[in-house]
Amino acid sequence: MVPTEAVKEIYLFRGASPEDLAVVAAITERRDWLSGDVLYQAGEPADAMFHIEMGTIELAKPGAQVVFATIGSGQTIGEIGFFQRGNRAGTATAREQTRALRISYDKLTELLSARPQLALVVYRNAAAFLAGHFRQLALERDQRYL
Repeated sequence: MVPTEAVKEIYLFRGASPEDLAVVAAITERRDWLSGDVLYQAGEPADAMFHIEMGTIELAKPGAQVVFATIGSGQTIGEIGFFQRGNRAGTATAREQTRALRISYDKLTELLSARPQLALVVYRNAAAFLAGHFRQLALERDQRYL
Protein backbone atom coordinates (compact mmCIF):
# COMPACT_ATOMS: atom_id res chain seq x y z
CA MET A 1 0.00 0.00 0.00
CA VAL A 2 1.13 3.54 -0.75
CA PRO A 3 1.83 5.57 2.40
CA THR A 4 -0.54 8.41 3.23
CA GLU A 5 2.45 10.79 3.35
CA ALA A 6 3.08 10.23 -0.38
CA VAL A 7 -0.52 11.09 -1.31
CA LYS A 8 -0.38 14.21 0.87
CA GLU A 9 2.15 15.70 -1.60
CA ILE A 10 -0.36 15.73 -4.48
CA TYR A 11 -1.79 19.24 -4.78
CA LEU A 12 -5.36 18.02 -5.38
CA PHE A 13 -5.44 16.47 -1.89
CA ARG A 14 -3.87 19.33 0.10
CA GLY A 15 -6.05 20.07 3.11
CA ALA A 16 -7.77 16.68 3.07
CA SER A 17 -8.36 14.96 6.40
CA PRO A 18 -6.04 12.15 7.48
CA GLU A 19 -8.91 9.70 7.00
CA ASP A 20 -9.52 10.90 3.43
CA LEU A 21 -5.80 10.75 2.63
CA ALA A 22 -5.73 7.16 3.88
CA VAL A 23 -8.55 6.10 1.54
CA VAL A 24 -6.87 7.83 -1.40
CA ALA A 25 -3.63 6.02 -0.54
CA ALA A 26 -5.56 2.74 -0.60
CA ILE A 27 -6.55 3.24 -4.28
CA THR A 28 -3.11 4.47 -5.35
CA GLU A 29 -0.50 2.29 -7.05
CA ARG A 30 3.23 2.90 -7.12
CA ARG A 31 4.83 2.35 -10.56
CA ASP A 32 8.41 2.39 -11.83
CA TRP A 33 9.76 3.03 -15.33
CA LEU A 34 13.23 2.95 -16.85
CA SER A 35 14.60 5.57 -19.23
CA GLY A 36 12.73 5.33 -22.53
CA ASP A 37 9.71 3.47 -21.12
CA VAL A 38 6.33 4.81 -22.25
CA LEU A 39 3.72 5.60 -19.58
CA TYR A 40 1.03 6.15 -22.18
CA GLN A 41 0.61 6.90 -25.88
CA ALA A 42 -1.12 9.83 -27.53
CA GLY A 43 -4.64 8.89 -28.57
CA GLU A 44 -5.17 6.31 -25.82
CA PRO A 45 -8.14 6.86 -23.53
CA ALA A 46 -7.03 8.79 -20.42
CA ASP A 47 -7.78 6.61 -17.42
CA ALA A 48 -5.39 7.71 -14.66
CA MET A 49 -3.26 10.53 -13.29
CA PHE A 50 0.34 10.22 -12.13
CA HIS A 51 2.27 12.01 -9.40
CA ILE A 52 6.01 11.89 -10.03
CA GLU A 53 7.87 10.97 -6.85
CA MET A 54 11.30 10.68 -8.50
CA GLY A 55 12.47 11.15 -12.07
CA THR A 56 11.35 12.98 -15.19
CA ILE A 57 8.63 12.44 -17.78
CA GLU A 58 8.62 14.07 -21.21
CA LEU A 59 5.46 14.76 -23.21
CA ALA A 60 5.57 14.85 -27.01
CA LYS A 61 2.90 15.28 -29.68
CA PRO A 62 2.13 12.27 -31.87
CA GLY A 63 4.55 11.98 -34.77
CA ALA A 64 6.76 14.81 -33.47
CA GLN A 65 10.17 14.53 -31.92
CA VAL A 66 9.74 17.83 -30.06
CA VAL A 67 9.02 17.60 -26.34
CA PHE A 68 6.32 20.11 -25.35
CA ALA A 69 6.46 19.54 -21.59
CA THR A 70 8.79 18.05 -19.01
CA ILE A 71 7.30 16.90 -15.71
CA GLY A 72 9.57 16.18 -12.77
CA SER A 73 9.63 15.13 -9.15
CA GLY A 74 6.79 16.57 -7.10
CA GLN A 75 4.59 17.31 -10.13
CA THR A 76 1.39 15.68 -11.32
CA ILE A 77 0.48 14.70 -14.86
CA GLY A 78 -2.84 13.60 -16.32
CA GLU A 79 -5.10 15.22 -13.74
CA ILE A 80 -6.80 17.46 -16.32
CA GLY A 81 -8.08 14.29 -18.01
CA PHE A 82 -9.97 13.46 -14.83
CA PHE A 83 -12.05 16.62 -15.22
CA GLN A 84 -12.35 16.51 -19.02
CA ARG A 85 -12.42 12.91 -20.17
CA GLY A 86 -11.03 11.98 -23.54
CA ASN A 87 -7.90 10.66 -25.18
CA ARG A 88 -4.32 11.48 -24.26
CA ALA A 89 -3.01 14.51 -26.15
CA GLY A 90 0.61 13.41 -26.06
CA THR A 91 2.90 10.48 -25.45
CA ALA A 92 4.52 10.38 -22.00
CA THR A 93 7.99 8.84 -21.86
CA ALA A 94 10.37 8.43 -18.93
CA ARG A 95 13.56 10.43 -19.55
CA GLU A 96 15.30 8.64 -16.69
CA GLN A 97 14.45 6.08 -14.05
CA THR A 98 11.13 7.31 -12.71
CA ARG A 99 8.80 6.37 -9.87
CA ALA A 100 5.23 7.68 -9.76
CA LEU A 101 1.94 7.20 -7.99
CA ARG A 102 -0.90 6.16 -10.31
CA ILE A 103 -4.50 7.01 -9.42
CA SER A 104 -7.26 5.50 -11.54
CA TYR A 105 -9.98 7.95 -12.61
CA ASP A 106 -12.69 5.33 -12.03
CA LYS A 107 -11.53 4.57 -8.49
CA LEU A 108 -11.17 8.27 -7.69
CA THR A 109 -14.66 8.99 -9.05
CA GLU A 110 -16.14 6.30 -6.78
CA LEU A 111 -14.20 7.64 -3.82
CA LEU A 112 -15.30 11.26 -4.37
CA SER A 113 -18.93 10.15 -4.72
CA ALA A 114 -18.74 8.39 -1.36
CA ARG A 115 -16.80 11.16 0.41
CA PRO A 116 -18.29 14.60 -0.36
CA GLN A 117 -15.87 16.45 1.93
CA LEU A 118 -12.94 15.00 0.00
CA ALA A 119 -14.67 15.91 -3.27
CA LEU A 120 -14.97 19.52 -2.09
CA VAL A 121 -11.24 19.63 -1.26
CA VAL A 122 -10.27 18.14 -4.65
CA TYR A 123 -12.50 20.44 -6.71
CA ARG A 124 -11.44 23.55 -4.78
CA ASN A 125 -7.76 22.68 -5.22
CA ALA A 126 -8.28 22.02 -8.94
CA ALA A 127 -10.11 25.33 -9.37
CA ALA A 128 -7.36 27.22 -7.53
CA PHE A 129 -4.68 25.55 -9.66
CA LEU A 130 -6.45 26.41 -12.91
CA ALA A 131 -7.23 29.96 -11.77
CA GLY A 132 -3.52 30.48 -11.08
CA HIS A 133 -2.68 29.34 -14.61
CA PHE A 134 -5.35 31.58 -16.14
CA ARG A 135 -4.05 34.55 -14.17
CA GLN A 136 -0.49 33.87 -15.33
CA LEU A 137 -1.61 33.56 -18.96
CA ALA A 138 -3.52 36.84 -18.70
CA LEU A 139 -0.44 38.61 -17.31
CA GLU A 140 1.75 37.19 -20.07
CA ARG A 141 -0.69 38.24 -22.82
CA ASP A 142 -0.83 41.81 -21.53
CA GLN A 143 2.94 42.22 -21.51
CA ARG A 144 4.52 44.20 -24.30
CA TYR A 145 7.01 42.37 -26.45
CA LEU A 146 9.92 44.31 -27.94
